[in-house]
Amino acid sequence: MTAMVKADVMEQVIVGGDLANLDPQQRTSYYLRVCESLGLNPDTKPFEFLKLNGRVILYARRECTEQLRKRDKVSVSIVGRETVNGAYV
Repeated sequence: MTAMVKADVMEQVIVGGDLANLDPQQRTSYYLRVCESLGLNPDTKPFEFLKLNGRVILYARRECTEQLRKRDKVSVSIVGRETVNGAYV
């Protein structure tokens, strides 16, 4: 993000995840930086901006979780089943 972002706006972004007060260029920059920091391809649209409870947040889409799962070799296959304290896991 540019140095022109006010401190109070940066606090809203960092602490509260609220991107509402960023202009479109700042939101794009933030989006790209998050993708870069996670090693995600921004062309696949791993995130979307979502308005929730009066805040604009960055929402991780399925494309995001799939890229992270593939990158980190996380399997979604069931490898075993058992009952623990009466709960089936």
